[in-house]
Amino acid sequence: MDDLSLLLPISTYYALYAFPSIICNIAGTPHPITNVMIHSIINLILPDWRQLQPYVFAAGLLTVLLLLSLVALLYLRHRLNQRTNALRHSESRYRTLVENATEGILVIAGAEGRIVFANPMAAEILGQPLVTLEGLSVANLIHPEDREPVMARYSARLQGENPPPRYILRVITARGATRWLLLHAERINWEDQPAVLVMFSDITERQEAEFYVNEKLRQMAALRAIDTAIINHTEMTTVLTTILREARTAIPMDAAALWLLDPEEQHLNLVVAEGFQHLQPQFRRSLSQDPWAREVITTRRAFQHLKLDVHALPSEIQNLFQMEHFQAYLAAPLVAHGEIYGLFELFYRSPLENPPDWLSFFENLSTQTAVAVEHVRWFQALQDANRRLTQAYEATIEGWAAALELRDGSLSGHSRRVAEWSVSLAKALGLEGETLSHIWYGALLHDIGKMGIPDAILQKEDDLTPEEWNLMKRHPEYALRFLEGIEFLRPALDIPYYHHERWDGSGYPKGLREEQIPLAARIFAVVDVWDALRTPRVYRPAWDDHTIAEYLRRESGRLFDPYIVSKFLSLLENQGYITRLQWSKN
Repeated sequence: MDDLSLLLPISTYYALYAFPSIICNIAGTPHPITNVMIHSIINLILPDWRQLQPYVFAAGLLTVLLLLSLVALLYLRHRLNQRTNALRHSESRYRTLVENATEGILVIAGAEGRIVFANPMAAEILGQPLVTLEGLSVANLIHPEDREPVMARYSARLQGENPPPRYILRVITARGATRWLLLHAERINWEDQPAVLVMFSDITERQEAEFYVNEKLRQMAALRAIDTAIINHTEMTTVLTTILREARTAIPMDAAALWLLDPEEQHLNLVVAEGFQHLQPQFRRSLSQDPWAREVITTRRAFQHLKLDVHALPSEIQNLFQMEHFQAYLAAPLVAHGEIYGLFELFYRSPLENPPDWLSFFENLSTQTAVAVEHVRWFQALQDANRRLTQAYEATIEGWAAALELRDGSLSGHSRRVAEWSVSLAKALGLEGETLSHIWYGALLHDIGKMGIPDAILQKEDDLTPEEWNLMKRHPEYALRFLEGIEFLRPALDIPYYHHERWDGSGYPKGLREEQIPLAARIFAVVDVWDALRTPRVYRPAWDDHTIAEYLRRESGRLFDPYIVSKFLSLLENQGYITRLQWSKN
């Protein structure tokens, strides 16, 4: 029997028995046609069933496998359609996100760093048509000052290294504008090749705002430093040098100069300059021959030449501009309280924008410089006046001292000598500054209180009576009355009022002892005795220096401060008045 002749009985078998049996077994119910009936029918149709039975089972198994394959194929096709639809939806969303992203996105590949993908926002930020970006080397877009470090990072990342992913750089747009970008870069695979994914945003406005704030901070710091210089310095060159140094930190410039006006000679004298290569330190400019400087001084307004034409200037200034290769120039007058003091000039070796955005600060700085010049001149004038007043005070005080010496009958020069010795001893004790001046004035006026003592007592050659002595001992009180109303001499009162106090408390007018006595009075007491004993009197000859030194040593600790006596004797020895004595060993 051929294969085709078997098809009908086999199909009949499966239709009447095999498939219904399978279905019934699955459903758990008996087959409606009994096995006997089925076998009878099959035997009628296929009398040699036993011979065909292997073929029947093989065909049945193949049919089951085909049915299972068909079901699996239909399931896989369904799943494939689902995945394809999901992929298409994902791609659509991805394209929507990339094309509408608020950040620029680039994919850069190859050693030359060529752009292989760009989104519309990248084209907008970079100022380039989107169609021209792909294939363009990214190095052509980067600012020249940033190009080398940025490309070095790109190469390192492409080779698998891990430089910092976030950084700031500048790019140049198609129209030549500079923009600042905040960039994030990561290494990826693009079409089975290493590439760099770059996402960036435009931070130009933020950077410009930051630059503006930093510029204002620099300007404020410069003005603060100038204020400090004005307060702490009184020498003109020092103050103007500080101003020029601070100006260079706050204003872009190649060179600068500050000139002071001589109103009588109508000249500008150079005080300080920086950034020049050929400017002479003592350079002078005549206003009558310099139209630019004359215009600034006359109009008292800032003056600028952004494109130089120096033909109208004197030859020496023309030569200076040419040798220095200056291409732009700004000047502002130094004006304060209606008075003009000079000129502030800035020089540039490249063109300037018109007008510079820091021009108003430069004008303010010029005004501040004028205030500094005015302050220094006022201070110098005040110093001169104070010096003259001090000289007048000293002349008056010395006149008083000379008059007292004549009235008292003392030898001329006593007050000056004790003043000089007192200052020398005070220096040896470590005193300095105004304290020395107060000691000087106090020593000159130590007997000013004797102006209140009658001549009969003051010039009496015999011993004073107790009543007369009590009156004489009041001269420190008179000194206090005379001097305490004079503010200039009030700090010098310690000597006229306390110089008769004694270390052991036996002096007057207060009976102070030891360190209760002001230091200036303790210093003067030793010096006064030294000079008095060296001076001859009607009732005794002058003592020699060694006898006086021995007396001071003996009274040290009773009448005089021991430490001050020791210092004074060392001072006398150093100056050759005495030689080393026994007192120095005790």
